[in-house]
Amino acid sequence: MVPATGSTSKDDCYYAPCLAGTFMTNTGCQQCGDNTFSGPGASSCTNCPDDKASPAGSTSGDDCYYVPCSAGRFMTDSGCQQCRENTFSGPGASSCTNCPDDKASPAGSTSGDDCYYVPCSAGRFMTVVLMTAHGFTCRIYFYR
Repeated sequence: MVPATGSTSKDDCYYAPCLAGTFMTNTGCQQCGDNTFSGPGASSCTNCPDDKASPAGSTSGDDCYYVPCSAGRFMTDSGCQQCRENTFSGPGASSCTNCPDDKASPAGSTSGDDCYYVPCSAGRFMTVVLMTAHGFTCRIYFYR
């Protein structure tokens, strides 16, 4: 507590304004917690926007940063977005990877293991094709 100039009693004392990264409580200044921030003289801390985090004692919204994306998602300028169908990503990705040709995957896939061969249409069957990058192909089935 700081005494006021010319004070004559303890009732004239007051708390000095808190520094940035802290806020005023009934007992003095307290550090802002994780994922919050404050400017100087604050009476409370402000939460970082959704999908952003900050260390304890942060002094401005500029200290808030995007949390790395989980697998199946990728980072954009506006935060994490789910990978679309036929793509996948691991944790912390900045983009999604396409499944190999002739393979598909559901949206939000987390690895190449999620990519599967697309079933053949009626009247066709899957065969192994050597000497191609695809490995499998659908051939027409003729009934004899």
